[in-house]
Amino acid sequence: MPYGAQQPSHHGPQCRFCGCVPAAETTFRGHRGMILIMSFLHTKGPFCRDCGLAVFRDMTAKTLIGGWWGYISFIATPVTVLINLTRHGKVASLAPPMPPPDGSPHRHPADPGPPLMSRPIAVIGALVPVLLIALVVLINIAGA
Repeated sequence: MPYGAQQPSHHGPQCRFCGCVPAAETTFRGHRGMILIMSFLHTKGPFCRDCGLAVFRDMTAKTLIGGWWGYISFIATPVTVLINLTRHGKVASLAPPMPPPDGSPHRHPADPGPPLMSRPIAVIGALVPVLLIALVVLINIAGA
């Protein structure tokens, strides 16, 4: 490149929420179980580190509390949580969000909030299957 020529402004994807870089392309999923029906949710990136962590923590916590309430959902919920956990590293390993170098519009990144298992809703949700299994075992022991 000749002296004085401008560097190309390509800087990779920008976060879909705040416009900051670096950002990683990934999709976080959610699941809501209801006795006879269920719904599958998703939020597609790219995400910067902070916005991605915020989406991961929010969707995973809501899945843990609301995903168990159906027969098929009892399987779909842990699968959804495992998918999110594998994708979590993609955003968690990014550098702190910065404004794009070409001056593109951007906002402040989302506040990721407390870690997943520091959220009461996630802890309660993670205990749901344990309590249900314990209840089934106690019922079987009492009936024997």
